[in-house]
Amino acid sequence: MAVKQLPADPKTTPRYAHMYQRVLDAAATAFAEKGYEGCSIRDIADLLEVRSASLYYYLTSKEAALAAVCEAGVTTFIANLSKAILESDSAAEKVRAAIHVQLSPLRERPYADYIRVFLRHRHELPDSERRRIVALSRQYQKLVQDIFAAGVTSGEFRPTLNAEYAAFALLGLCNSVIGAHVWPRSADIDRIIDEYTTIFLVGVSNAG
Repeated sequence: MAVKQLPADPKTTPRYAHMYQRVLDAAATAFAEKGYEGCSIRDIADLLEVRSASLYYYLTSKEAALAAVCEAGVTTFIANLSKAILESDSAAEKVRAAIHVQLSPLRERPYADYIRVFLRHRHELPDSERRRIVALSRQYQKLVQDIFAAGVTSGEFRPTLNAEYAAFALLGLCNSVIGAHVWPRSADIDRIIDEYTTIFLVGVSNAG
């Protein structure tokens, strides 16, 4: 007797994945433009030109949308920095990679929206979701901290450097760009990445 096959889960199909990504992109843009509190599911639906009710197939609530956007932002950072670390030979190259990973998404939307929403609105998540996102944030911060610690161990960075403080400073400097509403007129992302890399490497290098 032939075994009857169960129908495939629609949520595992490429079509679902494509639409889910579109919904998430729209949520990131809506939250970035209007803020979490000022945004509604209707605002997300309007960006996609669909009915609000259709979005609940992909995201169960506005809170779920915010959690998904924040998670996507930080997990992408983790994946990209982990890859860059493996591909970089020196600690200096890894510092540049960390700055590049955090700031290069600002070149293009909706990628810039993800990191702005993560930075500005993750504290508005319910406690359980916020703790989960905070744990991911700490994982990313540890990757940055390990770059500086390895540089101290190899002698590339000065022996008195506090790796934890250096990571905190690098992330804070990058976050200041992400959160800024106005940049200097001459600024663009590539120039900022270059300048911030120089600032950090001069400050942490073991110049002798």
